[in-house]
Amino acid sequence: MPDDSNAPILLTPEELQRITKRTRPTAQARVLEHLGIPHLRHPIDGSVVVGREAALKALTAATDTPGAGRQEASNGLNWSKHA
Repeated sequence: MPDDSNAPILLTPEELQRITKRTRPTAQARVLEHLGIPHLRHPIDGSVVVGREAALKALTAATDTPGAGRQEASNGLNWSKHA
């Protein structure tokens, strides 16, 4: 397991772009909101600020419970049910 003690407390701009697939802060904030990742906007330049631990926690929670939050599709299919 890698030692993360030297990891920065905030996600880098490159990491934000990789997670959101967006470059503009407004678009990044929309994607982060959709993913459930807590974030703030910097008061001076409007850039997105995301804590590393908060992002890891949100992304881990999203992948720990497969099928959570899934709803029946408009065509009647329910992908959360097992055969």
